[in-house]
Amino acid sequence: MLMRTPDAFAALAILATLLGEWLLPLPILPPASVTGPATLIGALIAIAGLSLEIAAARALARANTPTRPNQQPTALVTSGHFARSRNPFYAGILLLLTGLALTASLDWSVIFLPLVWLALDRFVIPAEEHRLQELSRQTYQARLDSGVAREQARKDLPLATYT
Repeated sequence: MLMRTPDAFAALAILATLLGEWLLPLPILPPASVTGPATLIGALIAIAGLSLEIAAARALARANTPTRPNQQPTALVTSGHFARSRNPFYAGILLLLTGLALTASLDWSVIFLPLVWLALDRFVIPAEEHRLQELSRQTYQARLDSGVAREQARKDLPLATYT
């Protein structure tokens, strides 16, 4: 059974992208080149994604709450990157994968990266929201009952995440 973790979805997308590149290369992205602009931009995007993931992991570690998505959170982190994003880890992993795809000119990633986002949104985040509600049911529900849209409530009350 496939585990519904961000790592599993990312690994599946990487494998599918590499398989697609091997079986049927597509001419979508600029060719990879050590000095090419797409390579430099991709590297910068990948570094930004990795930096975002590291910062998010540190914030959760400081709050003594788990960073794995399948573990019950013990604290609600609402500062730092969590003040601006409901889940900076997922933004970080998508940025990292996008940067790597640009750097290596992995054309199939144009198809598979949106599927990673969709899998995170449909399979991982709902389970995390459920655990978040268990942790902070009153605060979270009050935020929803006050008329704040679901997306804004999820942004304001970030979820436990993975590393």
